[in-house]
Amino acid sequence: MLCLEFDGLFRAAPGEEPNGGGILCYGWRILAEDACVLAQGHGSFLRGRYANANVAEYIALLEGLEALLDMGISEEPVLVRGDAKSVILQLQGIAGVSSPSVRLFYRRAQKLIGRFGKLTWEWKPRRYNRAADALSRYAFRRLRHDTPLYAQMLDRFSRNQTQRLVDMGGLRIYQSAPLNFAV
Repeated sequence: MLCLEFDGLFRAAPGEEPNGGGILCYGWRILAEDACVLAQGHGSFLRGRYANANVAEYIALLEGLEALLDMGISEEPVLVRGDAKSVILQLQGIAGVSSPSVRLFYRRAQKLIGRFGKLTWEWKPRRYNRAADALSRYAFRRLRHDTPLYAQMLDRFSRNQTQRLVDMGGLRIYQSAPLNFAV
């Protein structure tokens, strides 16, 4: 059975209040049965309003599911593992989705899930999801330390007070060889 591990990270934009916007980073890994990394990815988005940690987790999940489909993996059983308990419970049908900011992402996830033969869901505490967590943190550090891109992001944020996601171009990475992260 293949395994998809995912993790999202949210950082509020400077000076933002709750339900404001911020940076949404993600990381995901696809592992073979022998725990060999088949693919992984990370990236960043900006959202002007209603950005939060659950939205970041859903983005990570969606990116990972789309990568599986891009790899032609839809009929094999896949274990989906993450440290976002609410996301896992919602997609198992155990918990409802009451947040309007999350509902759109939940619906997108449901559509993608329908394209797979068999997905199994597993919640793991963060300490057991360190590799995916390291990827989402790497995406944030990479964005934060690219001073021109970070300044552009803040400028775009000040002009974009919508719920629309803005892809922070050049940070989405899909690779078949793993980056070397100390976990």
